[in-house]
Amino acid sequence: MSVPTPATPFIVRLADGRTWSGAEFTPGGFVCVHTPDGPGGVCTIATSTDALLADRTPEDPLYGATIEHYN
Repeated sequence: MSVPTPATPFIVRLADGRTWSGAEFTPGGFVCVHTPDGPGGVCTIATSTDALLADRTPEDPLYGATIEHYN
């Protein structure tokens, strides 16, 4: 049995200046973002960070957001 790869943390910087915390689970995994006041309630799941930000409407808090990975 192999040891799973640790999740990679990142920050979602919203256009209004707030930040949400996220983690990317790899290989071939998904991303999870803590969205306490956003869509999905507690958490939003996507297949990738690109998919997380894709096709958002101006009313969505994730519209115009950027991803910042920790160094």
